[in-house]
Amino acid sequence: MKNPSSFTFTMIRCGVIMFILAALISCKDSQTGDGQPPDQQARSWDEERAQREQQQATYIKDTTVKRIETDGETRESWYSNQLGYEWFKAYPLAFNGVPYILLRAIIEVYPEIWKGEGSLGNLGFGPHPDDYDPESGKLLPPEQRHPLPYGFFTVPDTDVPEDDRTDNVFFSCSACHTGRVYVKDRVRHFIGASNSEIDAQAYAGLLYQTGKKLIKVDSPDPSKIKVDSDEVAKIAAFLRNKVEADPAWFYGGKTPEQRSANAERARIQVERILSHMEDAAKILIGSAKKTELMYLALASKLMYTDKDGQKAPGVFGPRPGRMDAFGIAAGLVALHTKRDSFFARLPDDHPFFADLENLPKEERIKQAGERLFKTAAEWMPHDPGASDIKSLWFSRDHGFANWDSNQAPEARVLASGVSSVGDPSKVNVRIHEAMNPFINDLPPAPYPFTVDLDLAGKGKPLFEQQCASACHFSQNKKVYNVGTDMNRAIQITPTARLGLLELTREACELYVEKGGSDWCLPKRGSRAADDEAYFITPRGEESGYKADVLHGTWALAPYLHNGSVPTLWHMFRPAERPIKFIRGNIRYDEEKVGFIWDKAPALDEYGPGDAVHFAEHDTTLRGNSNAGHIYGSEWTDDQVRAVIEYMKTL
Repeated sequence: MKNPSSFTFTMIRCGVIMFILAALISCKDSQTGDGQPPDQQARSWDEERAQREQQQATYIKDTTVKRIETDGETRESWYSNQLGYEWFKAYPLAFNGVPYILLRAIIEVYPEIWKGEGSLGNLGFGPHPDDYDPESGKLLPPEQRHPLPYGFFTVPDTDVPEDDRTDNVFFSCSACHTGRVYVKDRVRHFIGASNSEIDAQAYAGLLYQTGKKLIKVDSPDPSKIKVDSDEVAKIAAFLRNKVEADPAWFYGGKTPEQRSANAERARIQVERILSHMEDAAKILIGSAKKTELMYLALASKLMYTDKDGQKAPGVFGPRPGRMDAFGIAAGLVALHTKRDSFFARLPDDHPFFADLENLPKEERIKQAGERLFKTAAEWMPHDPGASDIKSLWFSRDHGFANWDSNQAPEARVLASGVSSVGDPSKVNVRIHEAMNPFINDLPPAPYPFTVDLDLAGKGKPLFEQQCASACHFSQNKKVYNVGTDMNRAIQITPTARLGLLELTREACELYVEKGGSDWCLPKRGSRAADDEAYFITPRGEESGYKADVLHGTWALAPYLHNGSVPTLWHMFRPAERPIKFIRGNIRYDEEKVGFIWDKAPALDEYGPGDAVHFAEHDTTLRGNSNAGHIYGSEWTDDQVRAVIEYMKTL
């Protein structure tokens, strides 16, 4: 091996913990004002649906190279919708992550952690769309499927010498933003819809448990973490035996030629892991220690605590289709307080240096980091604020990003990557540039079931007068407090905001310094103005949530920002909202319009080998309230049914 000190493991250790956050802040915007419901006299809903499906298919396959907003006047055009879709679908957000060979091994070596309720399928990372037979809709035999669930992809760290590189697992945008729905006895995938099953915080718990397994518990010096050689030997033995007996198992392949080529790839990757097994183990141990700090030492003591007689949800979930994105991401700032290079990039008058201006630079940086870490309990969020993953359709129609409009459009995708990755130097900044133009014009998926267009026509005027024109219109930049749970809206403190925006800025600056485009730098005339693009100043008592345009709303169930209302019927009938219901089912309630909510799916309900990640949603827990947004409760049942029928067509 060449230059073992620069081996992949030492390069990815810093940021691997943020792999668990599952593209956190990327879970964002939704629909558009484009596309009216069909002329009810001109065509049936089946015809309209087919046309809209074709519209999206044509959009993502379009190879036309065109200029985009970040190209400037002299840059050669390079973007196409097809390129944007490929980067969205299969390009990891980062270069670091868990080595692929290692991840596959620990899943098998520690079934008590990773199997059953903890399997990847049961964490909402479902099979790849290509793993289903196109004729029958059933899953192909295991040996013909992708070895990783959909959304997980590998990429080597190019900062490492070529002979030392491992395939590192990270997820793409598609992990959070491809929804699954059971339609006509088969699973269908909807590009740009929210993944109603994915559970990144539960995944964090599995990585944490694995890392703890590898720590020698009877070390003579508890302050010094030692690797448990017996556990490492288990993983090494599995790798040796598996690569000798069935090397094609690691990467798979649908044809003999693909399996043969992938078998050789596996031999190379396994050898690189085996040559540095202790370093490999330290990746997981380092991940566990960072998780312990972020989740257990900080979040669980500050946010995930019982308060005023109200219980808190579990810090690791389960919460399918939801993430406490900004609450946990604030812990990322705490992780970087010990990194001098983070503070060295800040201007001398930065707020983090307040009252330290007269110190020599080196001492000023040291004290700023120590102070920020010691005061974490003051500036970290004190309330859990899990929110639903959002769809990405026609994002151009949103004045700002996120449920509470706390980012400008130009910063939304890069901030997502930074919060997901954790290490600004390892963010795949290049692919993020294509995401804005791709999601800006991505058409929504049409409702896949039947629509009574005559009834929809009766609901249209009521919806337009009391919903669309009042709040849910394009480019509405206002935020509202309509009595819903406010935890998510008030989570980001001024200090957490500064830390997150500076990490985002650092990722961009590092990319530019390496020769990349400066597309990711806001150009608003001053650093303070650019700060407002990265993260808008917390609004305090003026906090609230934005009202999106509601196209594609059928796919966004459950409803409200925290997903505490299972169906559209329950949205308009607050008194009937259930206190507890099931989240994660991908069968659809066509009557009330939302996913099946009153029963858990049976084992293999979606076919042999398939699974969904479901859990009970308890609205009595902190951050889970289903109160508020009572608009439409004064309507008659017939009016509600008509409006809901119309909303299916949006």
